[in-house]
Amino acid sequence: MSGPRDLRRGRKPFERPCDPKEVIGDKSYFTFEPFGQGFALNVHRRGYPVQTILVKTEGELNRERRRLSDEGLIGLNRGAI
Repeated sequence: MSGPRDLRRGRKPFERPCDPKEVIGDKSYFTFEPFGQGFALNVHRRGYPVQTILVKTEGELNRERRRLSDEGLIGLNRGAI
């Protein structure tokens, strides 16, 4: 046996598909995805409307992601979900 098993489903717990809402709950988070020539960052802060930040390069995207992570937000990659 190569790890703990979820016997109710017959699979390892980490093999289950990940639902972002199940993982992060009611915490603030941001998502990023390709948009036109650049990328769109959608910031979901608890208690506030969604804020969209458009960036043109991957460098700008990384700076914004780092800033949001430093503020305590959780980052989700929409392309991977």
